[in-house]
Amino acid sequence: MSVQTIAAPARVEQAARPVPWTTVLPFAVVLAYVNGFWVTALRGAVGSTERTTAPFTSWLRDSTLLLPLFVLAVLAALSLAARGTGRRRGGAVRPALLVALVATVAGLAYLLADSVWSLRLQLVHLDTMGSMGGLCTGACLDKQYDATVMLQVRAVAVGSLILLASNVVAVFWLLALRGGRLAVRGHGAITTAQRRAGLPAVLAAGLLGAAAVHAAVVPEHLDEWGAAGGFFVVLTLTEVTAAALVVSRRRWALPMALAVSVGPLLLWLWSRTLGMPFGPEPWVPEAVGLADLAACALELATLALAVALMPARLPRQRPPSPAALRMAVVAVLTVTMIGFGSGAALFGDAAVTEHGASESG
Repeated sequence: MSVQTIAAPARVEQAARPVPWTTVLPFAVVLAYVNGFWVTALRGAVGSTERTTAPFTSWLRDSTLLLPLFVLAVLAALSLAARGTGRRRGGAVRPALLVALVATVAGLAYLLADSVWSLRLQLVHLDTMGSMGGLCTGACLDKQYDATVMLQVRAVAVGSLILLASNVVAVFWLLALRGGRLAVRGHGAITTAQRRAGLPAVLAAGLLGAAAVHAAVVPEHLDEWGAAGGFFVVLTLTEVTAAALVVSRRRWALPMALAVSVGPLLLWLWSRTLGMPFGPEPWVPEAVGLADLAACALELATLALAVALMPARLPRQRPPSPAALRMAVVAVLTVTMIGFGSGAALFGDAAVTEHGASESG
């Protein structure tokens, strides 16, 4: 087995060539669906009952939505492997093991999130059973709580080993199909100017990602309160407009990006701590969900990028984006897909929503 290293440019002013998509995408697709299969299987074994229906559809849907996460994992692993190329021997084994290890970390993060969600629903069910005055109350109910938590802990422990073994097998199987060759990017210098030149693209991607997450929760908010749904429609359109201004290098692009990042963040913080002073439930703090956490992460990223670009005008030139900027865009896409999937109620088949679970608890 050998590693094909893409030669680094001779001039320091040129960016390092990124990992080719012909290497990244096959590994990411296979690993996403392998990890998704095992998480779906563990959900069927120890998850809440309402999340175990239609396992094939759940596996296909969730794995597809999480594909950007594994694209990011493969990019990160091969970028780490490229740093040692030329200084260490070992052929393609070291990069392949790095890909398997980083993919296992990504799969474990997915497994943890899935287990926490299942545990949350299971505890809601136990609370409901206790409130109905059944045979199991008091100490009996406490034992049920402990047993349920330990069941999920054991599932995560066993699942992590299964994911690691499966990822190693999948990676080396793909490596064998490729003739034992694995292309990684060359190691080269990237100047500060080149990094800054690609930041507007990442900023626009973050704004569009936040808009997608906010658009996904519009139907839910329209059902709860029409004014809230209207606010998210306006916010979505404003974020899309800000992204378009950033791409076109308009004068008011950065101030608008700052406004649509800071405003929603402050409103979210207020609604989750003190509660809004108006609406169906005034001064009642709202529950924190995965969709709003993803939106907050994107808004924090766009805020930081807008502030970083504020001292200087948006660059007019469009040099090739370095590998680090491509990874940043993929990271934004990853958070967007997770937040969109959660906001649109696509992850799992839970009959209890975030608001419903908090009310039942």
